[in-house]
Formats: sequence, C-alpha cells, structure tokens
Amino acid sequence: VPKGRGSGLPTTSAGSPFHLWALGFLCTERHLAKRLKNNGFYPFTQQQPGVFVLEYYLDTLWKGLLLFFVCLVLVCSGFVRQVEKQETWGFPAYGMVVGLWLMISSLPRRRLVLNHMRGMYHFSIQGRTVCQGSMHLVYVRLALSSDAYGRCFFQLVLCGHKLEPLVLVQVSERYEQMEYLGRYIARKLNINYFDYLATSYRHVVRHWPLGASFSPGIVLRKKGVYSRPSSSQSDLEV
Repeated sequence: VPKGRGSGLPTTSAGSPFHLWALGFLCTERHLAKRLKNNGFYPFTQQQPGVFVLEYYLDTLWKGLLLFFVCLVLVCSGFVRQVEKQETWGFPAYGMVVGLWLMISSLPRRRLVLNHMRGMYHFSIQGRTVCQGSMHLVYVRLALSSDAYGRCFFQLVLCGHKLEPLVLVQVSERYEQMEYLGRYIARKLNINYFDYLATSYRHVVRHWPLGASFSPGIVLRKKGVYSRPSSSQSDLEV
C-alpha cells in the first residue's frame, strides 16, 4: 500500500466515464497499479464511507466508431469498385452496419453502485435499473487462458450477476502481481476475490449467500504458501 495511506481514507474524485478504456494496452498491470496509487478504490470512486460508485461507457463505443469510419472510408474512396464484379463492396457495408450497432448499443451510460450500508449492489443503464442484489454476487476474478505453446495468460475481471464483465487487466503473464492487484482491489472495495481455479485456498470470501455455511470451492489456506511479492519480484509498488 502506498506510503501515507495507512490511516484514513484515500481522497477520491469523480472519474471520467471513459477511464476504463485505457486498460487494454501494454503493461496493463503497471497501468492499473498507477491508477490505484491515485485512487485506492479504483475503478470506483468513494461517494461516502461504505458506498462506491462506478460510471462508465463500454469500450465497444470507440471500437464501433472506428469500424464504422474505416468501412465508410473504404466505401466512399471507391477502393472496392476495382473488384465490384466480385461484390466485395458488401463487406465494408456490413462493417458499417455492425459498427453503427456497436455505437448505438454502447451509448447509454452504465452505473454500478456498491452499497455496503445496505449490503446491496445496484446496476443501471441510463438510469434504468437492470439488476440489484446481495454483495456476494459481485466479485473480482482472475481468469486464465493459454496459447498454442502452453503459455499461460491471466486477466483481472470485475464480475457479477447480470453485470457486464469489466476487464481491469487484459493480458499478463505475471501471476503473483495480478493476484496481488486483484486481492488489493477486492479488499479495498470489501468484495469477494476468486482465483482462476474453481477450488482454491486463494479465494477470499467476505460475503456469503444467506444461510450458506460451506462451499465446496473453498478450502483451508495453507500457512506460509501465499505472501506478498517482494520488491525483487514486483516493481508495481501498490
């Protein structure tokens, strides 16, 4: 945790609804660590103690916009006329339709509220309630994927019941750093954290369903197995 933030609450300010768009490029775990230095509750902002708010637009908005204009340039420039007999002009036209659909569907602003005072979360699109529920339904998760050569890659995702998954870190091979960031975010937001394994002692469960006393996915932690990455292992300085 950054120096000077051991006591009291970090100062937070209303973030831009476009700030999540920057989390899809190189060195994303470092970029996320820098954001967490400035706002310990990132990607949320603290509205009041125990209440965190996230307002955002989906990144498909700029992707659809880019696709639409690229296809529009291809159609207007006459580039496809050279192969008009093969009817290839239909591909950029189809791309324009897809791009337009992506833009329209992504225009409404999303708003996610974690209200620990009430023990509930609330998700709305353009002011219209989509879902709300208990806090155990919202969590940070580490996802695993691999390539044809067997290399493992990890994603850090904010998930929830009827929520659109929000990728906080797109791709990284640094498991220890990704795990530390995920656990740090989950601790600051007071939500659950789940490892990429279905059954793992690395899960951190803070909220349980009403009446639940045991989950087959949770096993006892082995002492001394997990420790915070040392300075030699990580230069994130979160």
